[in-house]
Amino acid sequence: MRSKRLYGLFGATVIAAALTQAIAPAFAQEPPYKGKTVRLLVNFSAGGPTDIFGRIIARYLPKHLAGNPVIVVQNMPGAGGIIGANYVYEVSKPDGLTVGVFSGMYLPQILGGSTVRYDLNSMPIIAGAAETSVVYIRADAGVKAPEDLLKPAKPIVVGGFTRENNKDLGLRLALGLLEVPYRYVTGYAGVAELRVAIQRGEINYTSESLTGYNTGGVLMVREGVVVPLYQEGLLGPEGDTVRDPRSDLPSFREVFRKIKGSDPSGPLAEAFKISGGSRTMLRFITVPPKTPTELVQILRKAFRTTFEDPEFKAESDRIMRFQLFTYVGEEAEKVNAAVFRAATIPAREALKKMAQE
Repeated sequence: MRSKRLYGLFGATVIAAALTQAIAPAFAQEPPYKGKTVRLLVNFSAGGPTDIFGRIIARYLPKHLAGNPVIVVQNMPGAGGIIGANYVYEVSKPDGLTVGVFSGMYLPQILGGSTVRYDLNSMPIIAGAAETSVVYIRADAGVKAPEDLLKPAKPIVVGGFTRENNKDLGLRLALGLLEVPYRYVTGYAGVAELRVAIQRGEINYTSESLTGYNTGGVLMVREGVVVPLYQEGLLGPEGDTVRDPRSDLPSFREVFRKIKGSDPSGPLAEAFKISGGSRTMLRFITVPPKTPTELVQILRKAFRTTFEDPEFKAESDRIMRFQLFTYVGEEAEKVNAAVFRAATIPAREALKKMAQE
């Protein structure tokens, strides 16, 4: 009996030792990003909104990423952001050390741009940062509320950048859905030029990002130059147009319901959803295809906790003039899927036609 007990104790000791040896290496493993350098590849030039966004992230991400790696920002602009997106898709290694911080990548892919080689559906999505646009009109156009667009005192003259620009398409798709006639003036180099054109009376109808509106547009409202009408809204994970919670203005969907008595439908409505998806995932954070799932999950967790970091929130609020509204991981994937669900052949054709008119 005593020998059996000794054998049992000996066997238990051997098993415990074996388990300890097996488990020890797992605990001894260094954090996956220790001693590493992570590159945030921004597909626009230094100094722009996407670059500023990337650089704020770079300051706070290290403490939320296991191993506290060095984070560097690399700018790779060109072809409206396509060069940088192609690079991450085609050239960057799927090792979790290159993270694309993109802007404006949906429309080139959906419209079938000849230089587009990336595929957003094949790139694991880490997160997306949303930003709606605010639409306003000159006060002397006689439009005090969105429903007045059906009977303005003066013809609507829309000012924009280029025919294929998402900002311009969002404006024009909304007017098309409301069946409001307008004249379109394109070629302005930036928001500053559009504001001057509004003040001079060259145009009387345009939009700008919530950031821009909060820093410059509201000044024109206070001076009585323009009247804000609505926010274009965002594309929710379930595929519905929803209000950006950072603005008190009604969404276009709410405006359409009030004027027409129902939700917008048809190819133009689906095209508007595509435009809304571009605003919802305005800053598109992704990694190269075939990046291991474990690294994707680590990055998602790190970005989520970074976005929740009070210091990060304070700095983004100070610099970008509002708290970021983000989708991370599966929620971001749902928004991405909703964009491509809306990209039916009729919706694509409607977008292409408008981009050429």
